[in-house]
Parts: sequence; C-alpha cells; structure tokens
Amino acid sequence: MQGTIAQVIALVLEGNAALRGIRSPGLDSVHSAMTFCEFVRFVDLDKTPTGWSERQVADDPAGWFCYLKERNVSELRMSYGASRIPNADGAKVTDRMLVGFVGGGGRWRVHANGPNGSDHWEARWTVGDRQRADQRIWQVTYGRVAKDQAPGADVPSDLHTLRSDLGDVLERIEAFATAHGLPNFATCFARGLEDLAAASPVHAFHKEFANASLIPLEAIQLLSAAQSSWVFGGMGSWNDLGFEGDDQAAYESLSEELYRTANLAIVAATNASAAGRNSDRPGK
Repeated sequence: MQGTIAQVIALVLEGNAALRGIRSPGLDSVHSAMTFCEFVRFVDLDKTPTGWSERQVADDPAGWFCYLKERNVSELRMSYGASRIPNADGAKVTDRMLVGFVGGGGRWRVHANGPNGSDHWEARWTVGDRQRADQRIWQVTYGRVAKDQAPGADVPSDLHTLRSDLGDVLERIEAFATAHGLPNFATCFARGLEDLAAASPVHAFHKEFANASLIPLEAIQLLSAAQSSWVFGGMGSWNDLGFEGDDQAAYESLSEELYRTANLAIVAATNASAAGRNSDRPGK
C-alpha cells in the first residue's frame, strides 16, 4: 500500500482516538506511516488579492488533533474519490494504473466533522533532501481545501459483506496468478486471504492499524488484507503485466475489481473508528 494512503488511515484512526480521549500510541515519528517523512504539517488556506496563502495551524499530527479538539470536531472520516485523468487519446486512465505515482490513484481526504459541518483536508507530498541519512525525504502538508461542507450521509458499511467480497476477488485473482506462473503475486493474494481470517494481522506492514480499542476485528482484518494483497504500483508491479486475448480481458477485470473492492474496504474499515460507530466495537 502506498504511504500516502496509509498515512490518511493513520490520521483518522489516531485522530479519532485523540478526539475521544482513548489511550493510543499516537502518530509520532516512529509510527510506520511516518517512517520516511521529514515533517507532516497542517495549513489553512487564506484568500488574498493575489491568490491563496498558507497559514500553518499545526506542525505535527498531535498538534493538529489538539487544534481540531479545540474547535469541537467530533470525529474524523476518510474518503476516496476517483480521479478523471485522460490519456493522449482522451480515454480515462484508471486510478489503478496511476496509484504508483505521488498524487495519483484518486483523491484521499480526511473529513473533520464538527458543529458547523465538515472541513476537508488533503495532502501534498513533496521531496526534500534526497541525501538524508535517515531517508526521511518526504515533506507532507495537509491543507484545508474545503470548509463547513454538509457532512456526507452516514450510511453504515457492512464490514462482513466487504470482507466476503474482498475474499471472493482474492481467491479468483490468486487462481489467475497461479495459472499464469506468477507465484510471487499469488503469494500476495494468498496472504491477503490469510489476513482476512486471522485474529491479528499476519503479514500487514502497518501493524499499528490492528488496534482493537479503535476498530472491530473485521475492520482490522480488512485493513490487514488490503495491505498484504496490495500489488498496485509502477514498474515491476502487477500493473506492469500484459497478456493476450481473453487472458488480458480477465486480468483487467480482476485487477479493477480488486482495486475497487480494496479501496471500499479501506474506507469502511478506517471509518469504523469514527464516533458514530461505537456500537460496532467490542465491549460496546
């Protein structure tokens, strides 16, 4: 899973914990979603006679959580929106094919819901010093790109159904990979299936997401499986493959289905940490 997506997940999970006063490790520099970041800052956008200027409101996630709490924000949620990027022929390039590029693969936002509506925050990732010994080369700035929006309808997501849907496509795409002599990719899909059935993540990189005090088991399983089976990127990734005839059509269909289902699972599982989901959590 791209770090840009993982960091949005982490912000929502840890932010909701902070807003509700739940003890959690937090989102400091040792969190796996912060590993390669020089800084993660938060800015508001002010309109000026010559355009827009940035006004910093927090210099790290912990400061941002305090900023939100002071403004009576009750919960954070994440959203995914498909992009609309045409290729040279005018046809739309799918997000699956663009996700390996920074800023590609769709738009991931954090929605901060409060008494006046919902504020939307979106990240900008830029490269700083490539020669840093600690490899923290990314400079990340989240900007408030929309203010006081009407909150989206809170339609409860059926985590059980999403878990079944993700398992179904993983079984079919694993069989495809095996049949076409792609054992490394088949292993990724098999690991995703294992995580869907595990009581704790077996293969996921971001193990901090497996926090039973924040999200229910099915949400943990979905986030773990999405990470383990995430094969979308640039050169050398699943996206870089090609086949002939009907095999190509099957590859395209399965790939798009997995990408779509994984994104639905990521959003639903992450948003299970929002205040309105308390009834879904163990012990509630």
